[in-house]
Amino acid sequence: MPAAAPVFCNRPSREAAELYVSDAYSWAMQQADALRRGDLDAVDWESVIEEIESVGRSERNSWESLCAQALEHLLAIEFWTRSTDKSLRRWAREVMRFRRRMADVLDRNPSLKGQYAAMYASAWRSARRAAVDRLTEYEDPAMRKETRRAWDRQRLPLECPYDRLYVVAYDPKHYEAPDNDIWPPSVAKVLNRRLARGYPVRPERPDTLPQR
Repeated sequence: MPAAAPVFCNRPSREAAELYVSDAYSWAMQQADALRRGDLDAVDWESVIEEIESVGRSERNSWESLCAQALEHLLAIEFWTRSTDKSLRRWAREVMRFRRRMADVLDRNPSLKGQYAAMYASAWRSARRAAVDRLTEYEDPAMRKETRRAWDRQRLPLECPYDRLYVVAYDPKHYEAPDNDIWPPSVAKVLNRRLARGYPVRPERPDTLPQR
């Protein structure tokens, strides 16, 4: 005869619900102990479910934040025409660092690939706002208001100019780590011209990344 399905208590004690707000660590230890003992009536299910969902959101938010920072630096490389070579080298190194961390997040959460389009769109919105702020700060303080408007409305593209594949530079099926010879074509041209690099200038919209 099949075992009966467990019945979950949908109304945890008020003490457990209050502990979730006042002492998250104690709440977590208490809930873990209840689950190990199989005491389902002692489990604060609503809060447990919320915490599980937050783990997924945290991983997605981490990837989006790293991607936004990479995009912000790519915009600075391409559009800040008065940058120094030292700044360009630093920004390029930081893009490489963000790529490695993005790859780590993807390796831990391969299902995030199914959400690439939405995550990339969100990252672009954050990156563009941050790039407007960054590039405005580089301008003459007396002209900040006018230059902010110019960066926001004229100098930076409204739509993302970089194909996602060129930003992440990573395909877990073929790569062990991001390929830092891969750059958006317009960025590769700047780095090649200013820093005498030899990065390939690839088509604007690739179907796939080149295999190593």
